Amino acid sequence: MRFFNSLRFKLVAFSLLIEITALSLLIINADRLILNYLSSSITKQIESTKSNFQASLLPLLVERDYATLDSLLKDYVSSEDLIYILIKKDDKTISSANWHQNDSLPKQSYSLKNDENIYHTSVDIMFSNQSYGKVYFGFNTSFLHQASKELFSQSFFIASLEILLSILLLFTIGYLLTKHLTTLTQASEKISQNEFDINLKIKTKDEIGVLSKTFNKMVGKIKSQISMIEERNQFKKAIFDNIAYNVVVFDKNGLITSFNKRAEINFGYSSEEVVNKKNITIFCEKKDLEKRAKELSIIYKEEIEANHKVITFKTDKGLENQSYWEIKTKNNQKMIVKLIITALRDENEKVTGYIGVAEDKTEKYYLEKSLKEETHRIKTILDNAGDFIHILDIKGNLYMYSTSFINSLGYTEEEAKTLNVKDWDIKLDFKDTIEDLISNPKTFETKHKRKDGTLFDVEIKTKDIVLDGNPYLYAASRDITQRNKIQEELKQKDMLLQQQTRLSSMGEMIGNIAHQWRQPLSLISAIATSYQLKSEMEQTSTQEETLKNMKKINDTVQYLSKTIEDFRNFFRSSTEKEIFKLSKVIKDCENITSATYKNNHIVLKKVIEDPDMEYNGASSMLAQVILNLFSNAKDVLVEKQIKNKIVKITLKYENNSTIIKVKDNAGGVPENIVDKIFDPYFTTKHQSQGTGIGLYMSSQIIQKHFNGIISVRNVEDEDGLGAEFIVKI
Repeated sequence: MRFFNSLRFKLVAFSLLIEITALSLLIINADRLILNYLSSSITKQIESTKSNFQASLLPLLVERDYATLDSLLKDYVSSEDLIYILIKKDDKTISSANWHQNDSLPKQSYSLKNDENIYHTSVDIMFSNQSYGKVYFGFNTSFLHQASKELFSQSFFIASLEILLSILLLFTIGYLLTKHLTTLTQASEKISQNEFDINLKIKTKDEIGVLSKTFNKMVGKIKSQISMIEERNQFKKAIFDNIAYNVVVFDKNGLITSFNKRAEINFGYSSEEVVNKKNITIFCEKKDLEKRAKELSIIYKEEIEANHKVITFKTDKGLENQSYWEIKTKNNQKMIVKLIITALRDENEKVTGYIGVAEDKTEKYYLEKSLKEETHRIKTILDNAGDFIHILDIKGNLYMYSTSFINSLGYTEEEAKTLNVKDWDIKLDFKDTIEDLISNPKTFETKHKRKDGTLFDVEIKTKDIVLDGNPYLYAASRDITQRNKIQEELKQKDMLLQQQTRLSSMGEMIGNIAHQWRQPLSLISAIATSYQLKSEMEQTSTQEETLKNMKKINDTVQYLSKTIEDFRNFFRSSTEKEIFKLSKVIKDCENITSATYKNNHIVLKKVIEDPDMEYNGASSMLAQVILNLFSNAKDVLVEKQIKNKIVKITLKYENNSTIIKVKDNAGGVPENIVDKIFDPYFTTKHQSQGTGIGLYMSSQIIQKHFNGIISVRNVEDEDGLGAEFIVKI
């Protein structure tokens, strides 16, 4: 029987065919399962990387923390999985790692198997329906190709060797093949079920032994890749846990699915307490949820329940969703956080959950609240101040102001924000002026210009202040236009009064001159008349008599000349200060009024404490006051026909002041007019005898030129009851 027709050959051939077929199918199936699993794992790893990019890069892109972003990208590409990373926004590169700026972007990959061994893909970094950039990256798939090649080459080698050995040892190989193929099949099934704790202990050195070793190597590589993926996940978790914000991930129903370490520390809950157990609303007060739900319902005109939907409502609407929330921690402490809610979406853009990033703003919130309250209090004080308050920085810009100030200038609140002192002060010299006023505060007058161009007079009082460590100029101004107008009117009035006073004094002086000159002129007239009579009677005078009469005439003329000089000095009324003796001023006034007093039988008493007492001032102004008091005393004594007319003047120094008193004995001033006696144009005399300005001008002179006061009282002494005028300088 020929070998090819023998049963052994048929058995061997049939067994060999079956064996080849089964071995091929087994190897192909194992290769397919392993490669499919690897492809699935890579796909999941790529999707996980995309999600990780969304979670880890979003806060940095929102905050524009590009330094941290560059560092994070370098960490990512330091592994063998990522070939490059590139982030673009609006066709501009924001950050990259292992990427040349001049290279063009590769086309997106649609299969893990390609000639480059790189899977090119991208992901949009979205926040509140707003893109903050697009991440392009290349994933290394070389190990997949390498695994496929090794599986194919080793499987082909094993299969070829198996076929050769099967021809010689069919039954032995069949037995061994059947036994170990079952083990391999079971191991492959475990791998397909993500069970990688496999170690085939086939000690044979045949193809099955080699295949088992190769299988073990392949499983080892898969375990290594999984371990690397787990390390990556740990790295991602480390970033997630140690990011500077509180991060809470929750699903569409509000159930918390992830909780980072920062949130555990700040909120007081452990991950075990909340993950998959608690709703995101555990951090919110019920009344706050109800209030916000009501507000959103009114704004968007739809009914919103007071649950987690209040937190995610704007995100679901595709709107920016960041707002301040008052949250409660586990121990019921209050925190103010800035909460940013971002939607998590699958490949079909369907929302699968949300990321809540909460930044602790408690201290800043209460600080800003306190600052607003303090600013409001200051603004209220400024607005209710009597003056126009404004605060300028060192460049003259308007920093703070009262409403009355900008109203006085005619500007609005919005216009006032850009005003500089140059816009309203037309007289201020701006070169170094603000710095000078800060260094040397003072009070001064200037002119302000309103928005409509009109001007008004102001008085400004300045002071240096420090706000937030910087120097500012505090200025309180007031409109003095009306005051200046009144002062000008008073000035004109005073000038008129002074002229009237001088005219009145001239009348008094002319009367005094008449009294002073009457007797001397009578003497001269008598001598001249005697000579005329002697001439008519043809009588002659002796030389001695003539000399005696000439001497009398000369002495009289000298007396008249001196009287003229005294009156001239009085009317000079110089306001220049000089050191003079007070007793001399009193003596001069006595000389001027002596004839008048003598003709009216008035006795002048003088009580002078110190004849050498001196004063630095305008002597003529003081003489005018004393002379006026002497004249008034004479008039009232004559008017009331007092029998023993006495005027007493007293000079003394008391309590660091010089006191001059002038008293008459005419019965005193009626009580009903004491308060009016120094008013202008008030007089008790007949219109033909007085103008009522003498005492008023005397009071003005004492106040303005001697920084003193003049008063009157009724006093009764040894001379009788009378008015006593007291001058205190």
